[in-house]
Amino acid sequence: MAVVSYGASTELDAVNSILMSVGESPVNTLNVQSPEVAIAQKTLQQVCREVLSEGWVFNTEREYAILLDSNNHGIVPNNVLKIDGNPFKHLDHLHLVKRKDSGVEKLYDLHAHSFDISDVGDTVYVDIIWMQSFDDIPEVFKDYITLRASRIASNRMVNDPQAAQLLSQDEQLARAAALEYDTQQSGYNIFADQQGRTNPASHYRPYKVLQRR
Repeated sequence: MAVVSYGASTELDAVNSILMSVGESPVNTLNVQSPEVAIAQKTLQQVCREVLSEGWVFNTEREYAILLDSNNHGIVPNNVLKIDGNPFKHLDHLHLVKRKDSGVEKLYDLHAHSFDISDVGDTVYVDIIWMQSFDDIPEVFKDYITLRASRIASNRMVNDPQAAQLLSQDEQLARAAALEYDTQQSGYNIFADQQGRTNPASHYRPYKVLQRR
């Protein structure tokens, strides 16, 4: 079977799409001394962070184990966008956020007002939303991010309301495709949610009525 060369887009492809949306010529490399290329690339990176920070099935992990160090501190990996203690492992015992300690990103417990979280043992379980490079994310999200970045770059560089409206329509279609991908891949189903059978929260959740025990 022949390999389709355009089956997977790259960051260069995305930057060129942004450039063409504002009437600029595409480039062969990102190592170009050009303000237009720099704006396009920075806008793409900004939008990539924004979209991935929403948390999708491909960049979200539940009950991720972080081993505490000798000071009972949990070191946060440097490519984490969001992190929180897993409520099914720790209930409401912890309220974790990431905070810098001497320049190092660590888990900080807002309840205990401390980086020391030794009372959970030697391992803390967290829910993580990861930052990933553009080349590593699914194609449908590459398309969505590229179109959203194109609209933003168009407003910054051209400020053409008609072009922005057309790009906005394409962006909405691309986001719908991304949502469909996420729904299909994740297999959301309250009847198959084993964690939902033990509700760590004290407030009422309507879906609990539907679950069979």
